[in-house]
Amino acid sequence: MNLKDIVPNFITEDQQFECKARLDHEDTLGWLKTIDGFANAKGGLLYLGVKDKSYDLIGYEEGELDKEKLFLFGEVQRHFPFLPTMNILPLPYSINGKSRYILKVEVSESKQKPVILKYKEMPMVFLRRDGFTNAASGEELYSMIATSSRPSYDLQDTDVIFDEGDFTKLSRFYEERNSNKSLSKKELAAIGFFNEGGKLRQGAILFSDNYDGEKTKIVCSSYRGLTRGDDTIIASNSFKGNLIDCYRFAYEFIEQRSNHGFTKTSDGRIDVDAYPSRAVFEAIINALAHRDYFMDGSQISVDLFPNRLVISSPGSLFNAGDLKATYDIDSIISRRRNELISDIFVLCKAMEAKGTGLEKIKEEYKSQDSRHQPFVSSKNNQFSIVLPDLTYEEGVKISQEAITLLVAIANPSRFDIDILSYCYGDKKGAKEISSYLGISDSTFLRKQVIANLVKQNLLIEVEQKGKKYSTNTQLVILR
Repeated sequence: MNLKDIVPNFITEDQQFECKARLDHEDTLGWLKTIDGFANAKGGLLYLGVKDKSYDLIGYEEGELDKEKLFLFGEVQRHFPFLPTMNILPLPYSINGKSRYILKVEVSESKQKPVILKYKEMPMVFLRRDGFTNAASGEELYSMIATSSRPSYDLQDTDVIFDEGDFTKLSRFYEERNSNKSLSKKELAAIGFFNEGGKLRQGAILFSDNYDGEKTKIVCSSYRGLTRGDDTIIASNSFKGNLIDCYRFAYEFIEQRSNHGFTKTSDGRIDVDAYPSRAVFEAIINALAHRDYFMDGSQISVDLFPNRLVISSPGSLFNAGDLKATYDIDSIISRRRNELISDIFVLCKAMEAKGTGLEKIKEEYKSQDSRHQPFVSSKNNQFSIVLPDLTYEEGVKISQEAITLLVAIANPSRFDIDILSYCYGDKKGAKEISSYLGISDSTFLRKQVIANLVKQNLLIEVEQKGKKYSTNTQLVILR
């Protein structure tokens, strides 16, 4: 028998359908992406128990049918963070007097796009085009997001009923920042903390006292060297919990491991902290408020180096994509990725409604020289804020944050990272290098600093005549 025999209006030219004799139970991606592709396009039909191309029926016995339905439901629930709208119907037919069935899987076009398929911990987005299912392009993803009615992660409804007793830490944080005024249920209702039925939104769950899920994971590390490639990590601690505890954990980690110095004056001294407390506060809150909570398996990273603090959150600059490292941080237009989480922080006076956090960070450094200015970058689905250590005399350059070493440097100098960045993908002589560094072309530079990098194969002598050097891209990565 053929599919046309039991589906009278079946049209073979219709591109919004697919047939499979059986679901592959080992490699499920092949058919899961079809469901994802339908949901991200115009919807579609998936017939199971039907040969592809010929449309001949193989079908299922009744017992097989139930097992296949359960397997289908289980895999869809396991691989889709937000389920596509589906309807599964058994279509009966008879052959040689015996009842058999095929499965008709109706997948509706999602109003909230993109529908993300998570396979082996990797988020993917597929799209159905001209009878084929392929990965969505960057332009198609942007179009889906721009035209979708999908609410942000934090505005999704849950089945958890609001209970004031579950939010004592949020209430205490609110009181600390609002002159001991109590947080009212009315204020929370006004920002959509829970829906009309009293059920919490996803963003509210992240403030619950007992939240311990992976969505809020934060990892704090302190490095002995100037790059992540250095082999010595002084300390590394991870934490997951409600967002108020995440803030306190990150702030305390930084405070406990930061330098505290002073500058002598004619009549005493002026204390100098490595990082202005207001800048640290704003950077942490920015990461918590704007991280992409759809990205499973991700984390906020807090990295302390001898010359800088780097706070990175999952998700590139919202609705703007990649951004090269820039000091011009107050010109960046702030767009909210998470409306409810941002509103909660605004309510607690930890953020301002107009989004001036980055401006405040720059303001804290306005009296510092060019070597001690904060900068930001957005790339590879990560947004990073870099704060220079004010007790580190040499300061920090954008190039130092861009370099990752795959090996540690023996007998390092303070010029190494800048030289490797400057010579990356180019040939430079000692005079050019000294000019870039702003120092004299000395024997020390040539015989000790450059020679040490050449000896360790981090710099390669590419031209013997005239002595030109290029960074070894096998051992040094420019991020």
